[in-house]
Amino acid sequence: MELLFGQIINAILLGCTYTLVAIGFSLFFGVMDVVVFCAGDIAIFGAFSIMGAYTILASAGIFSVLPFTVAVFILLLVASILCASLGLLTYRFSVKPFENTSALMPLLSTIALGVVIKEVLGLVFQRVVNPLAKAAASGGEALAVQGGRNPQAMPVLIAPDGTITERNLIIIGVTLFLLLALFLFLNKTKIGLSMQAISQNKDLSRMIGINVNRIVILTFVIGGVLLAIGGFLVGSYNTIIRFDNGTMYGTKGFAAAVVGGLSNIYGAIVGGMLLAFVEVFVSGYIPNGTAYSSIIAFVVVVFFIVFKPEGIIGEKTVEKV
Repeated sequence: MELLFGQIINAILLGCTYTLVAIGFSLFFGVMDVVVFCAGDIAIFGAFSIMGAYTILASAGIFSVLPFTVAVFILLLVASILCASLGLLTYRFSVKPFENTSALMPLLSTIALGVVIKEVLGLVFQRVVNPLAKAAASGGEALAVQGGRNPQAMPVLIAPDGTITERNLIIIGVTLFLLLALFLFLNKTKIGLSMQAISQNKDLSRMIGINVNRIVILTFVIGGVLLAIGGFLVGSYNTIIRFDNGTMYGTKGFAAAVVGGLSNIYGAIVGGMLLAFVEVFVSGYIPNGTAYSSIIAFVVVVFFIVFKPEGIIGEKTVEKV
C-alpha cells in the first residue's frame, strides 16, 4: 500500500509538470488555432533564466538582505518577464507572419524557433557549479560558474531546509493554485471571457467589438508566464535540467493536450495527469518498465488520435461541405 501511495504521488508530481506545458499549448491553440511547438523550450528557458538570475543575485548577496521567499519571488518575476517577452517574440516573428497561410507554416516556424532557443541555451548559459552552497546563498562567497552544455543543477528554491515530501507537496500546491487562478481568470474576467469567445469564433468576436489583436498578445504574455512557472517546477522536481529538455517536455505537453482535447484547457489537465500515471505505473509495476514508459505513453496517444481524435474533453466538430 505504501508503494502504491508513493507511485500515485510521483504520478501527480509528474502530471503537474506536463499539465502546465500542456496548458500553454491549449492557450495558444485555442486563441490562434495554431500549434506553438516551442512551448516546451520556452518553459526550459524559464528554468535557465531562474538559474542565471540566482547566480547573479546570490553572488551579489541579495539572499542575505531579503527574506528567502521574497528573493525567490523576484527570481520568478524575472523569469516570467523574460518568458513573456519570448512569447511575444514568438508571436511577432514565428506566428503572425503566417496568419494567412497554411497551418503547417507556423508549426514549422515554431519548431525552428524551439531549436534556436535550445541551441542558444546550450551555447551561452554559464553552468551553476555549486547552487546549494549555503555561503553563497547567504551572501558569502560568489558562486563559481563554468560554461558548457552539461546537465545543470537546479538551485533548491522550494523548501531548501525541508524534506523531499515537503518540496513535493509545495509543487502540487503551487500547481493547484495556478489552475484555480487560471479558472477564475478565464471565467470571471473580461479578458478571460474574451479569450474564450475568440477560441470559439474569432470573426464573430471581432464583430461584437473584441480587440482580437490585443487579446492574442495578452494570451502569449499569459502563456509565457505560465510556462516560466512550469519550467521552474520542472527544474525543482527533477533537480537537474538540460538545455535540450524542452524538446522532450514540449512533446509530452503537446501529447497531453491532444489526449485531453487540444483546444480545451481542462483537457490539458486530464491529458497531462493521464500520461503521467501511465508512465509512472509502467515504470513501477512492469519489470524494466522505465525503458518502456515513454513508448507505452505514446501508444496511448496514438490510440486517442485514432479512436477519439477530439480528445477526452474536446468536442467533435462537423465540417459541412
